[in-house]
Amino acid sequence: MYSRESGMPFAVYAYAASVLARACACAHTEAMKREEAAQTVGTFLEANGARGGAGLFKGGDVVGVMLGRAELFFEYDEDAGTLHCAALIYRFRREPRPGRLQRFFQYDAGGAADLSGGSLEYREETRSLLLGRTYLEPVPRAEFAADMKRLAEASLVWADDIVERVSADGEPRES
Repeated sequence: MYSRESGMPFAVYAYAASVLARACACAHTEAMKREEAAQTVGTFLEANGARGGAGLFKGGDVVGVMLGRAELFFEYDEDAGTLHCAALIYRFRREPRPGRLQRFFQYDAGGAADLSGGSLEYREETRSLLLGRTYLEPVPRAEFAADMKRLAEASLVWADDIVERVSADGEPRES
């Protein structure tokens, strides 16, 4: 867990934790292939009224889609053979104030919120707070769809409820 005494900027810690979680994928035996990731995501997208299919991940490694009010992102990592899925909780317009991200991660560490099988992540390059989940190997399509719906629902609870609770410490909510 992050501590101020480490001297490491929190954004670096959060990013490193996210990378390390995905790096564990190297230990698995059967890596997910690009075609399997595309089929899994494509089937999910088509079942929810969006276009999917074999063309996914060909022009880039990230695909985004709206599922109701929830924003979902799918990223295939060729080197690790993993599919990383994330649901947006909140996007900061500018760099978060000092201590703000720590409060989110402390809230998460307290077990007070449903992560629906995911983990809390902060992506500095997009200033996005996300619930993420990484698949190390192919999963049944129905299981994947159920996982993504739960992740989307949990991200909306975080967005609608928890962002306000974490920000209610006397500081105005960042926009």
